[in-house]
Amino acid sequence: MNKSGIRITEEGFFEQYYSIKRVAMMFEISEKTLRRIIKDREIELIRIGGSIRLSESEIPKLFEKELSVVSITNKFIL
Repeated sequence: MNKSGIRITEEGFFEQYYSIKRVAMMFEISEKTLRRIIKDREIELIRIGGSIRLSESEIPKLFEKELSVVSITNKFIL
């Protein structure tokens, strides 16, 4: 992996990796909340040196349940 967080997978595809802090900032949640979600959802992480990274392909799995609950709630509110 290079400094930009991009890695070439075994299949030859490029995959972006993000730090816990960056993903938390993207979704405007605390790092602690994100770590709980990762633990509850059994999301795959990769450790590079001393830092933990989350692949771009794993990010949608973080909020699968919440998004469906939000969708249902919005239907009743609207």
